[in-house]
Amino acid sequence: THHIEELPTTFYRAKPDGAAVRKALSNDPEQLTALPTTGKVQVPLRDLPDRIKVPGGLPPHLIIRFDRFISKADQKRLRKRWDDVLASGALHYSGKHANRSANDTAFHFGIWEVTASKPYLTAETRHQTPEAIKAIDALLKYIGDFVAGKIGSVFETHAPQQWEAMQRAYQRVQTLLAAELLARPSLDFGGAFFAVAVKEGGSGLVHIDWHDCHAIWAFVFAVGDWEGGEFCAPELGIKIPIRPGQVFAVLARVVAHFSAPVTEGRRIVFTCFTDSLTVLHANPDLLTVVA
Repeated sequence: THHIEELPTTFYRAKPDGAAVRKALSNDPEQLTALPTTGKVQVPLRDLPDRIKVPGGLPPHLIIRFDRFISKADQKRLRKRWDDVLASGALHYSGKHANRSANDTAFHFGIWEVTASKPYLTAETRHQTPEAIKAIDALLKYIGDFVAGKIGSVFETHAPQQWEAMQRAYQRVQTLLAAELLARPSLDFGGAFFAVAVKEGGSGLVHIDWHDCHAIWAFVFAVGDWEGGEFCAPELGIKIPIRPGQVFAVLARVVAHFSAPVTEGRRIVFTCFTDSLTVLHANPDLLTVVA
């Protein structure tokens, strides 16, 4: 367990401004304390000093890393299915994000709302050739079958209040997108998350995931064989390795972060997340978390 003395609040209520984050925080992983490579890592909120007021609605931890979560066989099969997506010629539509590195070419698959009033399939999920859709669905189905259930289990165990909120969001999405989910059942992750970002390497610029919900974890895991790529949190003064087989839960809207350079090998990163409006439209009471 890693104890912190301050809650990272510099940008907690701030409007999205990637330039301000980069100006305020260091992008140098060498300045950060490295936490252990193996074993469970927790950054709890309950042990903060009494003078720190933790907003209601947050889960008990800012960060949890789970060890031995994804088997070697499943890692190999995920890598194969990702290679199939690349071979299919799947097209990018999201464009370069202002918060991310110039070479960031993440795909965003699944369901989100972002700035809409109802959930919808991301462009990179919908606007593809039949061959690419087949490959994308095979990748997402594997994540749904062999990863999502485990994530849901630890979510429910470690953050039951937030899990209930996710299940309300799931019921709403099932109602509004019944036809889409029937046509493409691979997009149904049981309410553990609603979208998956996939890329190679990492996000080298310090940033906040502005569209995430303050109270809901994003779950990150990687497959491949690489060196480097630690999760770096400059406000917390730490960097945390994410090695093959591990899954990393983080409040990505609260904790500013970036990835240390991948110095060797190939690293395929999967970020399982839910955008803020998908949660808040089903749980208006969570608006008080950012009030």
